[in-house]
Amino acid sequence: MTKNNIAIILVAPQMGENIGAAARAMKNFGLGDLRIVSPRDGWPNEKAESVSAGGIDIIKQAQIFSSLEEAVADLSYIYATTGVSRDINKNYVLSRDLAQDMPAGNIGFMFGRENWGLNNQEIAYANKILVIDTDKEYASLNIAHAVSIICYELFGAKEVLRADLNNTQALASANDLNYFYEHLFASLEEKEFFRVPEKKDKMRQKIRNLFSRIDKLSVQEVQILHGIVTALAADEK
Repeated sequence: MTKNNIAIILVAPQMGENIGAAARAMKNFGLGDLRIVSPRDGWPNEKAESVSAGGIDIIKQAQIFSSLEEAVADLSYIYATTGVSRDINKNYVLSRDLAQDMPAGNIGFMFGRENWGLNNQEIAYANKILVIDTDKEYASLNIAHAVSIICYELFGAKEVLRADLNNTQALASANDLNYFYEHLFASLEEKEFFRVPEKKDKMRQKIRNLFSRIDKLSVQEVQILHGIVTALAADEK
């Protein structure tokens, strides 16, 4: 593992102090790629800089995005952290098992808002849900504390993480998958698959979740999926 292939993604963080503390934790454990989606108080943020201490370089180099889709576009595998159970059909992994679960490639870890975390639409971008081991009676963690724990787990995992020898093909990025989803959704629109307009967004989210549970889709495999959609559409014309 190198710090160049791990991204920490803060989705709509509300307090600059927490962003700074997260950057400081990243610096402690050798990570440098901080991505921030729609920070509530804008950017740059003086409070984030003042709390970051030795991690000020991470704050200065942080990438700011207006959408989660843009923030994860180049990533091949994404974890969504959450402290509460969700009504969403997606595989879970505990933080203590992270080293054995992570594939090779560019990997992202998403953290949600201080008050209510990530929503289900955002979690749909993830391959798996990452749960930090806490007392079941009180699982809520400050976002900076959650980042610290995951960075610590990643730092401890660096000696046991290895390239996936069974995966010799390049993994599809989130951008590759988004392009496939739009192709699929457009074809489904033509066939009037989304019959109930008010349920359309929910159905699209469920389709994303379905494909995200397929681990380690390669670029070539996504191209095959494109070909299947195109072939099926052509056969019906």
